[in-house]
Amino acid sequence: MKKVVVTEKLHEHGMALLSARKDINAVYADGDKNRVLAEIPGAQAILVRTMTLTAQDLESAQQLEVVSRHGVGCDNIAVQHCSDRSIPVAIATDSNTVSVVEHVLMMMLALNKRAFQYDEITRSGRFSERSQHFTSELHGKHVLIVGFGRIGKRLAPVCKAFGMRVTVADIALDHEYAAKIGVETVEDFTTLLPVTDYLTVHVPLDNSTHGMIGAAEFAALPSHAIVINCARGGVVNETALADAIHQKQIAATGADVFEIEPPAPDNPLLNLPRSVLTPHNAAGTAESLSRMATFSAQNILDAFDGNLTRERLINPDVLG
Repeated sequence: MKKVVVTEKLHEHGMALLSARKDINAVYADGDKNRVLAEIPGAQAILVRTMTLTAQDLESAQQLEVVSRHGVGCDNIAVQHCSDRSIPVAIATDSNTVSVVEHVLMMMLALNKRAFQYDEITRSGRFSERSQHFTSELHGKHVLIVGFGRIGKRLAPVCKAFGMRVTVADIALDHEYAAKIGVETVEDFTTLLPVTDYLTVHVPLDNSTHGMIGAAEFAALPSHAIVINCARGGVVNETALADAIHQKQIAATGADVFEIEPPAPDNPLLNLPRSVLTPHNAAGTAESLSRMATFSAQNILDAFDGNLTRERLINPDVLG
């Protein structure tokens, strides 16, 4: 009997996959870190959502065969520790791509059309103000997508369908795919900041990306630019972002992620004008939650059955 510790609440579709296997004992900790730590010493697998699992936490899991992430980012898991022990860390590949892309577009449109501002004006009986605040079209605007992975590759053609000029940047650019969908490429994204209307980032958080969008980048953007971060908190310097908006170096921001979550009451982003903030739920659609639960559960089953493939791992080298 294989023991699987599920750190937090899981969509019923994922639970059904685990419960269908008679050789698996699934333990649901419901977000209780103490219970997780008590259960993992005898676990062969851990399915983790947002709970942080450090190297010290995982050290006691001496029978561990796989860690499966309910999502695609793994900055809450001690991946290097797992790699050192040849333990695969699986991700729910492409499970939340559509949801995040739609969330980015929601933010772009809401900010561009001042949706919340005009909603408040209408509700408060100030109908005559309908022409007093500047809005614009997405059509013809230049969007710079930093990070051309799964989400960047799905976002680019959607923006193109809106009639936008699309440029993509990545440290390992897929020039062939970019050419196929008809978007521009740039090796150094900072060179295009002065002609960028929308900057949206889709990179993982690591030492090379922490604070990669900061004061210098905001200063280079035009004053009407909008910056969107639905990737990871910490990629965008929050203090510099707030300063840039207050100083009118840029126009607005859309943020789904924060360096510390939930953000503290004194986080400078919480009191910004003309900005849209969401509680790290870009991937939280019903469809995405079902896919993430299903994919992450299936990754555990495949690991047990010897069918886990490299493309579903954040540390594929452990498979040799």
